[in-house]
Amino acid sequence: MRLVKTILFVVCCSLSQLMFAQPSPVPMLENSANQIISTLKANKSSLKNNPNIIYKAVESYFLPNVDVTGMSRSVLGRQIWQKATPAQRAQFSKVFTQLVIRTYSSPLTQYKDETVQFLPIRGSLTNRFLRINSVIVRSEGQNIPLSYSLVSKDGQWKIYDISVEGVSLLQSFRSQFAQVLQNSNINEVIKQMQEKQTKKAS
Repeated sequence: MRLVKTILFVVCCSLSQLMFAQPSPVPMLENSANQIISTLKANKSSLKNNPNIIYKAVESYFLPNVDVTGMSRSVLGRQIWQKATPAQRAQFSKVFTQLVIRTYSSPLTQYKDETVQFLPIRGSLTNRFLRINSVIVRSEGQNIPLSYSLVSKDGQWKIYDISVEGVSLLQSFRSQFAQVLQNSNINEVIKQMQEKQTKKAS
């Protein structure tokens, strides 16, 4: 009798996990990567002279899967984020979004028929946080490991960090903004970011 109860308990726990498990985020990431790669292939000869092609592709196919607000809060730090007004948060997130787009787009100007292969998931889909590993397969040179860190929000997976060859994009942003915020307030940081983007666009 005790054995039967134990088996029923294990079965119930397994069913409970299946009920609350979310769909794998891999198809979402694969679709995003394939859409961007298709755009790069179709405009390969124009990428260096017209980076706006890449910016628009990243904004359309990659950005909707990113937790920009969460990343903004993380790079500024909880104290600064809480002290900021709603208008300051919105303005910073807007400018930070452009930074994410340009940072992610920058290496894509050198596109040479690379593809992306996603590795089997490690971890449970019932967890709130998940890491998906992939590899950028290059026809020339060594392959590049690329990892996505995701968080479950309102039943959807959102990217909150990307690591290229073990280097975290989020950590890089944190270090960058920590140094600036030591000598400036959030309004000055927003102003400096806007000025840099204006120079790059001109």
